[in-house]
Amino acid sequence: MRSALMTTAAALPPEPDLSVLPRYVDRQRGAEFVTRYFFPISHRTMERWPLTGKVVNGRLVFLTADLFAMAQEKMDAAPTIKGGPATANRAA
Repeated sequence: MRSALMTTAAALPPEPDLSVLPRYVDRQRGAEFVTRYFFPISHRTMERWPLTGKVVNGRLVFLTADLFAMAQEKMDAAPTIKGGPATANRAA
């Protein structure tokens, strides 16, 4: 199982290219794509995303383009913070 995921990840393009990626994805594969191209996410987190999908063979699938649009929306809405050690916590 682990080697299959690594092989799939190695075959993905370095930037999201919808002409190469599958048109529809389930939550598991969608979480892999979002983790690769945007930010770490679990397939369980995607259950709360307001995505519209279709049930095919008992699995809910979404358009990859809609998934990426939602991920980009969340990335754009995320606040920017400055990292590093807090100066207030340093002993003078």
